[in-house]
Formats: sequence, C-alpha cells, structure tokens
Amino acid sequence: MKMPTCLEYTTADTVAETFPGITDALYSKLWGFLADAENPTPLGGDGSDGTVETPDGRLSLDNDDKAGHWWQKLTEDEQRIIAGGADD
Repeated sequence: MKMPTCLEYTTADTVAETFPGITDALYSKLWGFLADAENPTPLGGDGSDGTVETPDGRLSLDNDDKAGHWWQKLTEDEQRIIAGGADD
C-alpha cells in the first residue's frame, strides 16, 4: 500500500498517540521505530540539548522517525489502520 502523502512529515510517536484504531501491538511497534531512530526529529526548545527553536528544524525528511522511513516495515493490515486515520 502506498503511504498517504499527508504522513510525509509525521513521526511514529505522533501516529501511535493520536491516530484512531491503533492496536496495542501496533502502538508498541511504532514506539519501537522511534527508539531505533538514529536521527530522530529534534524536539522544540531553546536550541540546547539537541532541541531546535524553529519549526524548519523539525521538518527534515532525513529524520528517520518520519513515516517514509518506517512505512514499508508495517504489514498491509497495519498500513490500512494508519491510512484510515490519516487525512489525505
């Protein structure tokens, strides 16, 4: 299944915490992607401790907690659950 374009900048934790229909197993899998990310999206903040002050710093698609990095690691059923909660 093709990833909905509206997920392009969405992180695994955002999907886990806010999308409807996420099962306990999928919730754990999504958080696992975040835990395994070597280049996660920085948190907003004052620029210290790996945080960024501007929204632009959080929009890099190179951050490996974004959906483009983990979408293909999902089963088709898991993709359907997430796509059903996406507004594309």
